[in-house]
Amino acid sequence: MSSADFREPTNDELWAQPPTGVPQRPAPHAVTPVPQPPLPMPVHHAPPPAVQQRPDRTAFVLAIVSMALGIPLSAIASGTAGLPGLLVAWVGIVLVNVVYSWSHRNGPRP
Repeated sequence: MSSADFREPTNDELWAQPPTGVPQRPAPHAVTPVPQPPLPMPVHHAPPPAVQQRPDRTAFVLAIVSMALGIPLSAIASGTAGLPGLLVAWVGIVLVNVVYSWSHRNGPRP
């Protein structure tokens, strides 16, 4: 045999090809991949703006009102009832401030 008579086999000759007119069935052990939906793109939202909380000024207002009422109440109570009247007026003012402080000891309620 001469070298001119030899030729390389083609892929079709090396590997048996299925007939073209017959639909192919997948092998029983083959798994058909299920198409996955595309992953959503991550959305980067800006954080919500911080809520500006105003400082609680009610304690300061109560102190100012207590002093503003304490002066005339002291004059009236001591003028009409003497020292016991003065003590009762100031004990009342102090009790109002203590009750307020006791009710707001964990901070103001929203």
